[in-house]
Amino acid sequence: MTIKTMILNLLLFLTSCVKSQEMKNPHYICKDCGSFDLAKMSFNENISDLISKTEVWKTAIVNNDNEEKEIENLSKSDTIKLYKYHFSNQRNKILGKRPFNYNNQFFFDGLVILTDENNKICAYETVNFYDGNMSEIMDFANYLKKENQMFEFRQNKLFGDLSVYQWRSEGKIIQLVKDNTEGTEENTVNGKTSIRKSTYVKLNFYNQLFIEESMEKLVQSDTDFLIFNEKHYQKN
Repeated sequence: MTIKTMILNLLLFLTSCVKSQEMKNPHYICKDCGSFDLAKMSFNENISDLISKTEVWKTAIVNNDNEEKEIENLSKSDTIKLYKYHFSNQRNKILGKRPFNYNNQFFFDGLVILTDENNKICAYETVNFYDGNMSEIMDFANYLKKENQMFEFRQNKLFGDLSVYQWRSEGKIIQLVKDNTEGTEENTVNGKTSIRKSTYVKLNFYNQLFIEESMEKLVQSDTDFLIFNEKHYQKN
């Protein structure tokens, strides 16, 4: 093997290593950990590692009535079915700007991760009150359509001023919910009032574990993880 060939092979190896490192998410979610790419979630992540460097609000879905309780309010008689880990980012102070992204196509501020009773990740919900143009939200919706074009697709208007997009396969469900029109938010700081765009966008991802274990029944009235169906849609 010539020296030139050896150098070329070494460069190819180093390039592949760099690319593989770029593809991986941070092991933790925190202000200084970098933006966490939700599109790269393997659902084999260790939830204890993800939450170990930031503030998290933890709740549980319990008992036959699927009541949601804060962890400190659980009793010995409660039967835990699912856990919810809420990552808060009020005013960008906890996690910084753009802590979550989806393949760098769109960015989100809040995240809730759903696990089973053994802390195996089975779904997530991420939210943004977007301050950009509606066209950018539609670009993201179209990106998801292209990315999931082989899946069963449904688009409907919900009661209220919202639309839902759903993609279903045997192994996952993706649900995007957005305002139909651009929204605004009024803020008052030191007596000065300002108005900014604030358009609701929410993305949910449910993996194979969620589907196989019929967890949809456990979250059918849950505001974070409800999967919308016929009874929620406007009639044409």
